Amino acid sequence: MIISRYRHPFLFYGLCTVIPWTFWFGAAYVSHITPTNDFLGAVVGILGVLGLLGPTVIAFSIIWPHPELREDIRNRIIGLKGIGITYGLLTCFLMLASILLAQAISLLFGHSADQFHFAGKSSFTAGIFPGWFLLFLAPLVEELAWHSYGTDSLRQRMNLLKTSLLFAVF
Repeated sequence: MIISRYRHPFLFYGLCTVIPWTFWFGAAYVSHITPTNDFLGAVVGILGVLGLLGPTVIAFSIIWPHPELREDIRNRIIGLKGIGITYGLLTCFLMLASILLAQAISLLFGHSADQFHFAGKSSFTAGIFPGWFLLFLAPLVEELAWHSYGTDSLRQRMNLLKTSLLFAVF
């Protein structure tokens, strides 16, 4: 079974704690340097994104030397085997539907219908990166790390319930 090849949970979770937080503490430090300028803003954004990418880079660096793990990840990323049309549609539209429903309910409490209009620009940025870029990048790279090597390395040592509970705490 392929899950038996995911053997280094302490290495993975240790590095996934130390490396991103190192970048993020660096970004926090640089963000408080005064006077600030565009260069420092770019450094903050880059350090933040590097911290975000850390777990994915760590997962792929542990996976890369093993051809069977690479094949497993490739099949997970591009394979749609086992995904029914119902789950595919729920994945794509459940979040959108819940946001629109929440906005519709807020109309009942007197909020403006202007909230349904698209804004001309992003309402926040992270250094040089617009908010929408980070809203799409963050869950993508996080899922690639945690649900590739992360959960499988725990699952290799524990049953599904214990894995889920430990992952929820971490």
